[in-house]
Amino acid sequence: MRQNRWVLVALSLGLILVQPGNVPAEGQAKPKKLNPFTGNSEAIAEGRKVYFLYSCNACHGGTGGGGMAGASPLFDDEWKYGSDDETLFKLIKGQIPGQIMPAVGQNMKDDEIWKVLAWIRTLYKGDPSKVNW
Repeated sequence: MRQNRWVLVALSLGLILVQPGNVPAEGQAKPKKLNPFTGNSEAIAEGRKVYFLYSCNACHGGTGGGGMAGASPLFDDEWKYGSDDETLFKLIKGQIPGQIMPAVGQNMKDDEIWKVLAWIRTLYKGDPSKVNW
């Protein structure tokens, strides 16, 4: 009798757990990683300093206008690999195959990269409807 009760409890739990929404669908993409420093004015100011510390300005310019060493501007809405936070983090970290940008981020702490990205976001002058961060 006790064993039957446990079987019933186990079956009930199994039915609850496999309801839609409780189990990720096959092929369902995991949510993109978002910048924890977006909108944080202190982190944004720090990100600007880190940008210059690692000489990002040597290619992207002091105001993110690009053009030096063939680097793209950072404030428009034309992004070669995508404009979401996770993609740009991977680009700076040197984790995108075939990228031409030097992997400067391999020497940076993750928080430094996120702060640089938070600062870069403040430079954006593109179409507001294309913002995905």
